[in-house]
Amino acid sequence: MRRLMRRLCSASLVGQMVALLLLALGLSQAIGFFIYRDERTEALRGVVADEFISRAASVAQLLESTPPALHEQILRAVATNYTRYWLAPVEPQDVASWQQQACQHLAEVTSSSRSPPFAKLAFPGGRDFSADFLTAIPAFAAASGAAWEVLPASAWSLARPAKLLHLDDAYALGLAVPLAGGGWLNAAYAKPLSPDWSSQAYVSLAIMAVAVSLIALLTARRIVRPLRHLACAVERLGRGEEVAPLSESGPKDIRQTAEAFNRMQSRLRRFIEDRTRMLAALGHDLRTPITALRLRAEFIADAGMREKLLVTLDEMQAMAETALAFAREESAGEPTRTIDLTALLESLCDDLADLGCDIAFVNGQRIPYRCRPEALRRAVRNLIQNAVRYGERARVALRRNGEGIEIAVDDDGPGIPAAEFERVFAPFVRLEGSRNRQTGGVGLGLSIARTIARDHGGDVILANRPAGGLRATIVLPAA
Repeated sequence: MRRLMRRLCSASLVGQMVALLLLALGLSQAIGFFIYRDERTEALRGVVADEFISRAASVAQLLESTPPALHEQILRAVATNYTRYWLAPVEPQDVASWQQQACQHLAEVTSSSRSPPFAKLAFPGGRDFSADFLTAIPAFAAASGAAWEVLPASAWSLARPAKLLHLDDAYALGLAVPLAGGGWLNAAYAKPLSPDWSSQAYVSLAIMAVAVSLIALLTARRIVRPLRHLACAVERLGRGEEVAPLSESGPKDIRQTAEAFNRMQSRLRRFIEDRTRMLAALGHDLRTPITALRLRAEFIADAGMREKLLVTLDEMQAMAETALAFAREESAGEPTRTIDLTALLESLCDDLADLGCDIAFVNGQRIPYRCRPEALRRAVRNLIQNAVRYGERARVALRRNGEGIEIAVDDDGPGIPAAEFERVFAPFVRLEGSRNRQTGGVGLGLSIARTIARDHGGDVILANRPAGGLRATIVLPAA
């Protein structure tokens, strides 16, 4: 049961709604069944008792108005499949002995019933109902404490009082009434209850279950469809794609969710645009003071001091140019499209190899991927250039990993201390301490690569390889 509840909780919204509505239908039907069964039983017993008493009164009047020689024929003629009549000279007192007589008369074949009652009816399991009835009715009577009761005048049409016997456990009735000419008329009724659930009830329940399932399915799909659109839009937004505003329609809760997403997307876009403009303005405005400082440095008489100052100014200018180039690319808003990721990496490795870089690409399967190709190309290029600069050579591999995609770049360098893995992603951080642009960049390569990867919903992970060297892996979610 616990496993079933766990599966239900983890199922889709459509499955949960259908299952819960079917469960509610089953519970309501079960409760209604018990209420209906009690009311139905009481109503049937009331109707049967009224008809049985009325018929017995009519038979008594018929016997009193006909010669005694015809009484046996009349009693056989008025008998039914479930009712028997017989005459007794004295008033019945003992319930058990009267029941035995009733059972014997009920088992007799009459002119109006060519087979004993219940001969074609059986309990579940194949047992004959008549045999079960004959052996069980005395036990039922004794267990229920059945006793004769005098019918009230409101329920009996004759002037003479009659006695009634209720055998509730067997759903049976007995009646004894004195006749005007002497003797007693005895009547017995016994009929098994029909099943509480008929084939029509099962068909009705099945039709109702199908109707409820269809309604639940249509309702859930109407709710789930905008939620799926929202999930898709959130995923695309997390990868840095341009997402059209969601339709603000449907039920109130769904409409409010779509409105909140559209507001969030607008605020994020404004924030990114403001940050990009600020970075571009900063990189642009730094050019003027750097140029002014360079002109003034040319007039410094000390050659050593002049050279150091010019190197520092070159480094500052490189930082400003890199920041400006990155801001320019961000503001361009490259569209997202589906490409062959393997082909992109192959072309990038070939281009860098033509420039003299020692690069090897491990050819893998063709993987189509939806991304911003130029941005992703730049991220991988930064990792490859770092691998070649600090580890002499680079080996690039593309593979699927579970539900994601990995682009791994290995080198043969000394690696990076594990404590420095996160710090090297900070802008302008260089572990190489010479500050020489020939042996190291400006410290934005890894930062830009991680920013681009995270814009695609992924990340860049660093790890030292057991055989030596560093592995930089771009982890991307599956498209």
